[in-house]
Amino acid sequence: MAVVLLVILGVGLIQGAFILNTVRSMFPKGGKKSRLQRCLSSFQIAPIILIEVAEIWFFVMVFLPAEVELPLSSTKGWILIFIAFYLWINMVFNYLAAVIVSPGYPERRKEFEGDAEMDVRDGDFCPKCDRVRYAGTHHCSTCGTCVTFMSHHCPFTNNCIGLNNYSYFYLFQIYCTLGLLFASYCTYNSFIACMVYDSSNRQMFYPRYSTHMCNELGDYPVLFLVAILLFLFMIIVICYHTILLLADLSMIEFLRQFQNSSSLWNLFKIMYFRIAGRKKFLLRILLLNHRKKIWKFFLPVINDIDDHWHGQELPV
Repeated sequence: MAVVLLVILGVGLIQGAFILNTVRSMFPKGGKKSRLQRCLSSFQIAPIILIEVAEIWFFVMVFLPAEVELPLSSTKGWILIFIAFYLWINMVFNYLAAVIVSPGYPERRKEFEGDAEMDVRDGDFCPKCDRVRYAGTHHCSTCGTCVTFMSHHCPFTNNCIGLNNYSYFYLFQIYCTLGLLFASYCTYNSFIACMVYDSSNRQMFYPRYSTHMCNELGDYPVLFLVAILLFLFMIIVICYHTILLLADLSMIEFLRQFQNSSSLWNLFKIMYFRIAGRKKFLLRILLLNHRKKIWKFFLPVINDIDDHWHGQELPV
């Protein structure tokens, strides 16, 4: 029960931090960070690492033996093991890459000194960090520097998401969502058999889940509800970031559109015309140019190097 409560607490911290950060970004004049928000910001990486470690332990030690008798001797057992570890490895790899890989920073003013071929004026430099401001560059107040094609500062990676690590961040969301869908499948039978049905119905529809087995599982089947809630949460997050990619907008630029729009209907029309009329510049620069082969989207691999974005302007 203690492990289940820790996982639920981790989920609560993740969703609470996401909501607080989103609200504060949408309404930046709302004042200083609250004490709760400052506390949450210090622990936003830990819950994700805890969940990533706990989920593979739950699968191997709890749900796989309950779902399949002698899993290493059955085809179904090996299929479940392959799917679980494939999704888990891709999820962990892309998450750690999003945490570790630098998002990409523009050159500082001193790097242009003495280079006669570079025509950069004083107004092209950020007054806060003295880095050149290319199209799509934003200054991160948390990191104290400008970031190339910055989408946002992600509290769950404690890193900015930009040119060099956006593909890792996006693929982490994809594999995390698929993993949660798989976790929902793995925990569904035990949840229905042990938490919903009584002993007579359990023996009729789920004969494998005896009263003894349900007692051994304890409160673990309730993690089905956690997996479903997190799955729905991640679907919303993926749809949000996919819409921004199709509209050629970073999260920062979308929040500015939100703040400047006179109504939600006006914002909807802006997003519709951007998606319909844009050339999907950010989709190519941040995602497709870093994974030039389709198979690279399905394996945990390092990004392709792409240095051809310099000098390109976002569509007007």
